Amino acid sequence: MNHVEKEDSVTIQSRLQDFTEKDSEIIVNELQKKPWTTGEYKKQTWGVRLHGIGPYVGRMKPSLAHWLVRLCSKPGDIVLDPFCGIGTVPLEADLLKRRALGVELNPYALVISRAKFDRRPLAEQVEWLRKVKLDLSAVDIKSIPNSIKQFYHEKTLRELFALKKKIKEENRIFLLGCLLGISHGHRPQYLSSVTGYIVPYKHAKFKPEYKPVIPRMIQKVYRTYSSPFPKDSSGEIIKADARFLPLKKESIDAVVSSPPYYSTIDYVDSNWLRLQLLGLDEEQKNLKEELIQHKRTYLHEMEKVGVELRRVLRPGALCVFVLGDFPKNKVVVNTAEEIGRLFSELGFLTLGTIADEIPITKRTVVKWVGGDALKSYPKKFDRILAMRINK
Repeated sequence: MNHVEKEDSVTIQSRLQDFTEKDSEIIVNELQKKPWTTGEYKKQTWGVRLHGIGPYVGRMKPSLAHWLVRLCSKPGDIVLDPFCGIGTVPLEADLLKRRALGVELNPYALVISRAKFDRRPLAEQVEWLRKVKLDLSAVDIKSIPNSIKQFYHEKTLRELFALKKKIKEENRIFLLGCLLGISHGHRPQYLSSVTGYIVPYKHAKFKPEYKPVIPRMIQKVYRTYSSPFPKDSSGEIIKADARFLPLKKESIDAVVSSPPYYSTIDYVDSNWLRLQLLGLDEEQKNLKEELIQHKRTYLHEMEKVGVELRRVLRPGALCVFVLGDFPKNKVVVNTAEEIGRLFSELGFLTLGTIADEIPITKRTVVKWVGGDALKSYPKKFDRILAMRINK
């Protein structure tokens, strides 16, 4: 499949800078068709294997990112994701020949996002791994926190830390992303004992065994390069705060993003082991306070984001958010409605909201609730909020 597909003239015309009410209606109608839920796009694994460098809790499905970018921008546009996470939207924007710009604060997410844009030739990546010399004796095992050591055989741990040191010295960000990606999980290709792929936990049959790092890294590189992608890119991922964007006024053509969920996902605790492997331990407490994920301050902080997006977006530009509902005191809060009202006061016009049901099979609850009980389990939605800047 050619990832950058030919776009029909209707959707291209609907993304001209000079938006009209009719154009807005066309965009909403196209979104309501939910093309990411049909045909090959409904597959969880749809897209290039670059998307799978590393996991992230609450990440946007690649096919959804693909269609949001495709419908809401045109080739050559600067598409911003101010909460890019592991770079799903920037990668799809880049593959669709947009100028991708991602903003993120989480150090682990930054590594994975940037890894997707470090596209050296496959042979070079593999050759470097085959030739790299690891100084295992230089790894001070005693200085490594027990919270990390419990998941690994000592020899594996020495190799992991020695390889991480060499990767950082030579600034091979793609390989660092791959190393974090296989650092822990539940299958043979991962370096840890059997544990969670995203959130680590101590399994009942917990028994560290030696797992050579270099062979698994080479396998990871081959898997990631197994679907084609362009080696050149104009994409950029920057470490910044969406509330204080280092961008010029009216410099962005479109925003496509999944902002932090309203106090339902902890983006630090969910990635604590990979953050520790990056050398962040005590700093995680400060990071939690920096991120927008606390219910008491959520809307106040998102207002700051809205002010910044209003500043950097061009007149008439589209801003599309994917937002999750928030259960509060046994009542479900429609976050999209809350953000729509908030942003309307800042100069955004809501074009429409599309409810996208999350299949029960894709939710964590399926692990704990089975059989007929699943039939009565409450539905859960992501809501796609489409807005544009009033002129």
